Amino acid sequence: QAARARATIPLDDRIKSFREMLIEKDVSAFSPWEKELHKIVFDSRYLLLTSRERKHVFDRFVKDRVEEERKEKRNRMKERRDAFRKLMEEANLTGKSSFSDFAHKFGKDERFKNIEKMRERETFF
Repeated sequence: QAARARATIPLDDRIKSFREMLIEKDVSAFSPWEKELHKIVFDSRYLLLTSRERKHVFDRFVKDRVEEERKEKRNRMKERRDAFRKLMEEANLTGKSSFSDFAHKFGKDERFKNIEKMRERETFF
């Protein structure tokens, strides 16, 4: 049955289905193939590709996901920095303002806490 599907369904469609399965099954981009196999091996889409094709598509998927996650992380950090800057604007800081006063006053604000490292907060200040 799997061989018949491989013969009748175009390769691009089979690859697309396989990638969709990887996403649906929440396959981690930071785990080796062997550790993720148990999540997908019983799905019918698993057999749409040959063993070599599966490994190749998985490797490509991992590279793509890692890059996407890096971009998402960069975007999140940029949003957090922008929010922190907005907090500083709202705080009406002056040349006499100290970071410790600012931290004491706004330490519970989410925009303050979203910048994880105190040194990084102080650098922005």
